[in-house]
Amino acid sequence: MYCYLYDEFIQENKRYERELLKIENRLTDLGIAGKITRLALFRNAEEMIRDEIERGVTTVVVLGNDETIRKVIDVVAESDVVLGLIPIGPKNELARMMGIPEGVAACDVLSARRIETVDVGTVNGRKFVTGVTVPNFRAELNCEDRFRITPTARYADLEIRNLTGVTNPCDGMFEAIIRAAVKTGWWIFGSEKLRESVLPMRSLAIRSEKPISLFVDGEEMIATRFDIGIEPMMLKVITGKARVF
Repeated sequence: MYCYLYDEFIQENKRYERELLKIENRLTDLGIAGKITRLALFRNAEEMIRDEIERGVTTVVVLGNDETIRKVIDVVAESDVVLGLIPIGPKNELARMMGIPEGVAACDVLSARRIETVDVGTVNGRKFVTGVTVPNFRAELNCEDRFRITPTARYADLEIRNLTGVTNPCDGMFEAIIRAAVKTGWWIFGSEKLRESVLPMRSLAIRSEKPISLFVDGEEMIATRFDIGIEPMMLKVITGKARVF
């Protein structure tokens, strides 16, 4: 049983009306039409999905973009239902990774129903699929309680990868990539080069004396403490032939 979740922006923008009509007609032709649920400013997306799951929904299909997926990823992953995507509008990086074409073409991918189960990362209990970035990184890293790292270079950034096209989102680990500007050559005449270290891990703690910003699947979080982990094989998602993993 399918539930189709429409984001607010595609309901409010008339330029998507024709595409939505094509999508609805194609879903009917394929025999996978289902209940349409519309997100709204004063409606909690997670509660809406829980209600539909209690009524028997087994597949939640998001019509929208990466931001729409962030609104529902926690409850979908925890409920053991399947996530489907029909990308509409800008900022659909996750759909691209999953090999889902935009608009009405995504309906045929849904119908083929190729399901992959992938790892889901967590930051302070909040789930993410693609990754986390920390620009201008200056905090301390506690790596699986085995060792600590504190960047001392003039410039450093941190990236946590779960699904980026070069990582395996099904291995129960994420990659922590630290890039730092390192001086080479003589002290006076030397130059700086950006060096990269890649650390496969299952858990990572960030501690900072002052609040810092990190971006979880593109959305900003601000705090002094971040605990990052991985939940292996947590999310069932429908993918296309062009998926990157």
